[in-house]
Amino acid sequence: MTAARIKAGGFNLLPHRQRDARLARRRRYVEWTAAVLCGCAAVALLVGWQAFERTRIDRQRAVLDRKLATLALPLAEHARRTGEANNERVQNERAATLSEPLVHLLDLLDALSREPSDAVVVRQLRQRGRETELLAMSTDHAAASAWLNRLAALRGVKDASLSDLHRTASATDSSAAIELTANLKWDGPPEKAKPSAAVHQKTRGEK
Repeated sequence: MTAARIKAGGFNLLPHRQRDARLARRRRYVEWTAAVLCGCAAVALLVGWQAFERTRIDRQRAVLDRKLATLALPLAEHARRTGEANNERVQNERAATLSEPLVHLLDLLDALSREPSDAVVVRQLRQRGRETELLAMSTDHAAASAWLNRLAALRGVKDASLSDLHRTASATDSSAAIELTANLKWDGPPEKAKPSAAVHQKTRGEK
């Protein structure tokens, strides 16, 4: 009877297994709890850092807003003065462009006033934009050429030419005066090139 109990007690391992299982469950609970606590701590740190950064950024924005508020009036005044300066520059450029033909005409009249009256006599003057046409009378071809060369030397003249040279009397009268037309072209900004007929035709073909 005693031997049977000893034998049976020697093979009874259930209490050890139950205790090991309880210890294993406790370790798992402790590990899970530690993991949850670490996760909560990490989230709390992240939220705290974001709140700190948001507060810092808000403070910097408030400082910048105050600085911009103090600079609003100077910036507005600077913008106003810049706009006025640009408008004045545009107006000056436009005035110079509009007055340039008049300046050329005044220079031409001043040069004509210094010309000897017996060599070439201007009878008519026409101003069209940057071109001047002079209808004149000359004693001979040499005087007309010398007169044109002097006009071509004026400031702003980029081209000068003579045309329609003919004598007022019969061709056999060598002493008759010569009627001539002088054309002067003045410097200025380049004109916009007009599209050629081929380009127009190509455009119509594409349509």
